[in-house]
Order: sequence, then C-alpha cells, then structure tokens
Amino acid sequence: MRSDSADTKPTHDERSLDPDSWEDLRSLGHRALDDMVDFLQSVGERPAWQPLPDATKSLLAEPLPMKPSPRDEVYADVRAHILPYPTNNIHPRFWSWVGGTGTPTQLIADMLISTMNSASLGMDEVASSHVELQLLDWLKSMFDYPADASGLLVSGGSMANLVGLAVARTHIAPYDVRDKGIDTNNHPRLIYYSSIEGHSSIRKGIELLGLGTESLRMIPVLDDFTIDLAALEIAIADDRKAGHLPACIIATAGTVNTGATDPLNAMADLAESEDMWLHVDAAFGGFAKLSAASRHLVEGMERADSLAFDLHKWLYVQYDCGCTLIRGDKPHKETFSVLPSYLRPAARGLASGPLNFSEYGVQLSRSFRALRPWMALKTEGVERYGEQIEQNIQQAKYLNDRVIAHPQLELLAPTAMNIVNFRYTRAGKSDQELDALNAEILLLVQERGIAAPSATTVNGRFSIRVAICNHRSRRSDFDALVEGVVNIGDEL
Repeated sequence: MRSDSADTKPTHDERSLDPDSWEDLRSLGHRALDDMVDFLQSVGERPAWQPLPDATKSLLAEPLPMKPSPRDEVYADVRAHILPYPTNNIHPRFWSWVGGTGTPTQLIADMLISTMNSASLGMDEVASSHVELQLLDWLKSMFDYPADASGLLVSGGSMANLVGLAVARTHIAPYDVRDKGIDTNNHPRLIYYSSIEGHSSIRKGIELLGLGTESLRMIPVLDDFTIDLAALEIAIADDRKAGHLPACIIATAGTVNTGATDPLNAMADLAESEDMWLHVDAAFGGFAKLSAASRHLVEGMERADSLAFDLHKWLYVQYDCGCTLIRGDKPHKETFSVLPSYLRPAARGLASGPLNFSEYGVQLSRSFRALRPWMALKTEGVERYGEQIEQNIQQAKYLNDRVIAHPQLELLAPTAMNIVNFRYTRAGKSDQELDALNAEILLLVQERGIAAPSATTVNGRFSIRVAICNHRSRRSDFDALVEGVVNIGDEL
C-alpha cells in the first residue's frame, strides 16, 4: 500500500503546558530566586505591615484571563503587586496571632515540592511517603511520645484538633458511631471538656463531628488562665449523675490568648481515673519541650491520647503544616479507614507504599508538606531550635519587665511563656476609655509600620497582645514597640 505525507500528517496538534523555551524559564527562575533572597534579606528594612495600594487592588479585580500573557509580564505583576504585601510574619516585628516566621532554607524545599508535585498518598512507593513517616518518627521522639503511635500531617492546628477529637469520639462511644451516627436517644451523650481559654477550633470540631455544642463543657479558669481543675472534676461528676458519658478532656499547652498551659499531669491523672480520652492542643506551646530551660512548662504532654500541634508556628516552618499524633495505631485507623478497590495496596510497583494516609484522616490527595520541616530539621538540628525557642521566651520576659517598669503601661495577664498582654494607661481614664484608646493605638502602630502585634480581650479589657514565635526578633524590636505605643498614646 502506498504511503505519502498526506496519509501520515497529524489531523491535529498535540501540546503541553511546558514552556516553548526552557532556557527562558531557567532565566526567570534564577531571577525570581534572587528576588526572593533579596526580599528576605532586607525584610527588616520595610514596614512591619502596609496596606494594599489602589493599583494592586485594581489588578486583583481584573476579570478572568482568556488569552495567555508573557511569563515575564505575569512575574512582573507578582513582584510589583503581590510580593510586597504579605501578612508579613517574616518581619522581625510581627507578633500577631501566633504566626511562625519560616526559614530561608525552605525556599529550596518549596521549589522541590512544586517540581516533584507528589500527591503524598502514602500508598505510593515514592520518596515523599517515606520522608513523611521519618518526620513523624522524629516528632514522636521530640515529644517523648510512644514510638508505636500513629500520626498524620495536616494543614494546621484546627484540622489536627479535629482528627484527635474524632478518634476520641469513635474510641469512647459505646456503640458504632461511624455506622449509626451520633445517637443521643438510645445512648448517653458524649461530653467533651475544655477551658474557656481553649481554641475556637475545639468548638468547630465538636460541631463538625455531629456532637453539637451541648456536648461541650467550657470550664472556668484560674487567675493564671489555666483550667480550674476542681470545677472540671465537679462538671464530670455532674454529667455522670445526669446520665451523660464524659468522653474527652481537652488540655491546652499554650493558650492562644495568654500562653497559659493547663496542669497536664493532673489532667492526665484525672482522665485515667475517669476512663476518659485526653487530647492536648499544643498548637504552639508544645515546642517549649525543645528548650532545656523551659521544657518543664509542658511536662505531662507526652501522656496525651492525642496530641495536636503546628510546625508552622514555633518550629518556624513555612505555612502550612500541622500534625496530630495518636497513641496507638488501632483507634486512629478505626476512625477514618475507608479502602475502596482503587486504593488497595499492591505487593510490588507504584502502589506498594508503606501505608495509606487517607486511612488516618480526611484527605486523600495531599501536598508534600513534610519536606519543609524535614529539610529544616536536617539543616538546623533540634538543639538549635530549642535555643531559638528559649530566646523567644526570654524576649517575652524582657518585654514583660519593660511594661512593668514603665509608668504608662500596664500588664494585663501573667506572661506564662511567649505571649505578653499589656495596655497604655492614663490617669483619670475609665476602662472603657482606655479600651478605645488602646484599640486606636494598636491600629496606628500597625498602619505606621512600627510593629504588628494583635488584639484580644483579657478579663474584659482590650489588650495589645504580643505573641513571639519569630526567630528574627531582637530586644531592640521590643524597645521600638514600647516606644511606639507610648509615643502614640501620648499623641492621642
């Protein structure tokens, strides 16, 4: 049979989204990396925060692009209108919420993560699966947690808490919750206990698990903002008398408002005596464990049945990366395991990985977030992290002392760890007037780019809140904060 060009010519063009010129991409990549390094190296020379200008807001209101744009032009828009306006937790004077700083090493990790684009299923026999399992083993070792515990990397503390609370529900319920759903008609209501200083994700988790807020007891706190253990014991006894089933005690290692840590050993003893699950929300405070001088602050955390924490807070890992550790593999897997035919493991080949992470949490597809902390720990070492964490604790004590010594500043809560709450004061002003005054001081401190603390309410009063999870902060930065608050207060 005769063949000619007309017979073999393709009927359509097949394309990919790879660049037409790899060398152009290489050049742009080198330029972008240089820009990122310059950006981090000079971060302290810029304001601690700055609002988006109108030109940027206009760009970010443009309609859906239907046609391609040159890659260099897109990057130029990013460099001019997006890069300069981050949350800015990379800045040495950023102390809002509990925002970790990240480290420059993880820029390399992020490039590798995007290049590999691993789904991190665990069932796939690839490097990402084994990196995550090694990291989980390292984390168990760091927290003196049992080596045979299971664990899972998640997006952050909220999801980490949800996983732990879900395992508690499945494990404690006297019936098959997964099969029947929550049944308060034929079975006692499961009750969870947290202090009023517990994180808002606890309530969200209780609601999402179908337990309802009627299953959550909010226990008062003492003057140091730790849970009132006597009130907790009374609440548990009252619920048993009412026919409910006390299921889970939730302790906090580092409350988000003040950094207070509940009496972990005493709560572990109570959970054991009451045959209850102990969940510890150690979102940031847990990493005090790495400091030789301050690890006593979280003593007893290792006794938790489930432990939630964020690596993107006080381990200075880039967002996002949280973790849940569960004592024992069985209750964890029994809570989440669903294994359809398309996810069954194989003895050999691509699907012969060590375990299926989807059997331990909600997600199936997951990013290779484990590489960031893995590279960070390999680069810095745990001892170095312990020193950095202790530096932040000592900086909090330094700011605490500066506030106490200043006649126009007032400490609003004990400085338990790395969070300082204070306000500007003026003789003759009522508490309500001081609340309004300090709210305006905080906004001007932020808007003038001096520093970026956040706000909370402590004992009913507006507080300027400084949460120190920042490896770039120096004592001079806290001096600048004090000076800025006082100067603005005097000005107002």
